[in-house]
Amino acid sequence: MRTPQIEGALFASMISLIGSDRFFDGLADVLGEALPFKWIHIFQYYKDKGPVALSNHPREVAYKRGFENYLNFTYVINPTYRAFQLGASSGVFLISDFIPEGYDDIIRSADFEIHIEDSETIGYRTPGWPKNMTEFIVLINLPNGTAIDFTFLTEMDGTHHKEHETRLQACFPILNAVMNKQFEINSQSFEHHARPGQEERFQDFGSDTLTDREREVVQLILVGHNSNSIALKLCVSLSTVKTHRRNIYSKLQISSQAELFSLFLLHLR
Repeated sequence: MRTPQIEGALFASMISLIGSDRFFDGLADVLGEALPFKWIHIFQYYKDKGPVALSNHPREVAYKRGFENYLNFTYVINPTYRAFQLGASSGVFLISDFIPEGYDDIIRSADFEIHIEDSETIGYRTPGWPKNMTEFIVLINLPNGTAIDFTFLTEMDGTHHKEHETRLQACFPILNAVMNKQFEINSQSFEHHARPGQEERFQDFGSDTLTDREREVVQLILVGHNSNSIALKLCVSLSTVKTHRRNIYSKLQISSQAELFSLFLLHLR
């Protein structure tokens, strides 16, 4: 239930954490106790490094394998991470807001560090990640070029989704202000040991075989664009895109989009 008293207490609790030594753990707990989500994750995204998990609620992650697979590999094609790389603004989103038309056609039969599941919003699921969840995202950009991703998971049943979004929209101005104030007075709390990122490997996939334009087409395919969408984005004809795709498949010695996806994930390993 949403009441001014509950929201007021939540906002006060978030503000009280500013300067705390356990800022992110405290924030995850405060949000988890006040908002009706099953799981909450807080990630920090970098332009040139892998994401860092800052905290969770509940603290112990029940799906450790999926969590580690995401941090190590599948984040690089995650719609929220890709939106951050392309300069997405701060705000409240459903993960589907970042998904281009045709994303469910990215893959059909590959199963390398992913499970193909039509019931999932983004068309696949990292092994071990909880099934059939709706993901709300609060994205907050920071002055140092990184961003904080608050991922809120709830069951994909459609119940109360509008209410959840409304509550996150109400929380966003305070949460954004708290994050930026924390950065202002203690920027070191946002400096974490991040793993080497996969972004460079995303960008250079096929560089020894494909032309620059073909690599651009491949990258658009990997993040979910179909041929029509690619043609519009690159301002070329549909027949040109189809020619690029045939040439890409021939050069990479593959015959399908599923094989392209598997080959890319092998490249990340």
